[in-house]
Amino acid sequence: MGNREYGEGVLVVYAQVGHAKANHRVENDTGFLRPKSFSLPSKVVYLGDVATHALAYLEHPETPHFSEPPQFNEQRWTFQTQSGGLGLTISSESYWGFGLFNSGYLNRIVLKGSPQSYARLLFDLSASLGHRPWEFIHSSSARKYLSKQDGDVSLESNEKAWKRAFETARSIFDEQLFMVGEQGKAVQKRIKNTPDSNDWTAKKAEVAIKHADYDLEVARGALADGNAPGFERAVARAEAYFIEADPDGNIAYSMESLYEIPQGQILSHTTIDEGVSFVDLTSNDEEE
Repeated sequence: MGNREYGEGVLVVYAQVGHAKANHRVENDTGFLRPKSFSLPSKVVYLGDVATHALAYLEHPETPHFSEPPQFNEQRWTFQTQSGGLGLTISSESYWGFGLFNSGYLNRIVLKGSPQSYARLLFDLSASLGHRPWEFIHSSSARKYLSKQDGDVSLESNEKAWKRAFETARSIFDEQLFMVGEQGKAVQKRIKNTPDSNDWTAKKAEVAIKHADYDLEVARGALADGNAPGFERAVARAEAYFIEADPDGNIAYSMESLYEIPQGQILSHTTIDEGVSFVDLTSNDEEE
């Protein structure tokens, strides 16, 4: 049976942890994830690169709450969070080496929501890691661990689950490209049938169209590289150029209506790369 989509809109996948540092804490009283500098009673937790990057790509999430906080083993834990209609649960488990090495840990990732939302998260997560998450360093131990999970998961079924999510995400991106391209064709037809005026000229419009076409090519290249944020920035630029070129000035679409703004509101790419520990998600009231 392998990695299944349990019911409607629930997917379970497993990922190899690459590295982990003591950059976070769990508040004793609440079980909430806190930054390393948190001063109230709390415990150290080693989140690891998979969990940290996953949180970075969630949009406006709730503060992660640990249903299983770390104990003696600071890299064994379970937390949950909600980001709009997407629910995320990540568990960190040792599968090799008695929990003595980062390479001996994997994350069980449970995603609840629309296939579009969790496919996009897995796409972004895989692209941001320095390794393929479905490839385990200690493959024989990982195979034994997965075989004991619900559904008798295998290395092969886990890899297929990840790649099916990528296919879903890419189909959404391809649809976005098609829709913007069709709008561009409509603008070019209007250009041919519209005389110059004081506010608009066909010559300037053609220049804008060339810029839009270039950015659509940039978007295709970014998509081929797995760079979803770069893809979305390029498509947004193309849209702006089509709006500039349109003699009617009333293109009846916007990028926000085609897809959500790029995910990633907790930990930015810069934050991750520079090793900044955590941006606290709680409100002032919650802190108090």
